[in-house]
Amino acid sequence: MTTTPAQIATGKRDMEDVVVGRFRSMGATNPATAVDIVPADPVEADRFDRLRAQGVIRGSGGGFFLDESALAELRTQRKGALYGGLGGVAVIGGLLTWLLRRGR
Repeated sequence: MTTTPAQIATGKRDMEDVVVGRFRSMGATNPATAVDIVPADPVEADRFDRLRAQGVIRGSGGGFFLDESALAELRTQRKGALYGGLGGVAVIGGLLTWLLRRGR
């Protein structure tokens, strides 16, 4: 059985939701409520590190908190990249179709 890119993306998003949910459930959504969260496993640790590198999880006073506005911005950027990529594929497909029909 092989894993498709869509399954990988879904798994990453699910783990992102787990990490984000932990911060939300602890109320750690601003510097004053920062908490020291230890990831439960290596996959969660990887997602935690990525969110931290992307500025979604920030450090403050020995703990961490979720920056909701940074998370919203990240998700908006992802959607833009997805739709932009799909638009590009559609344009290329249209051009290839036109070129193939033109050659007949």
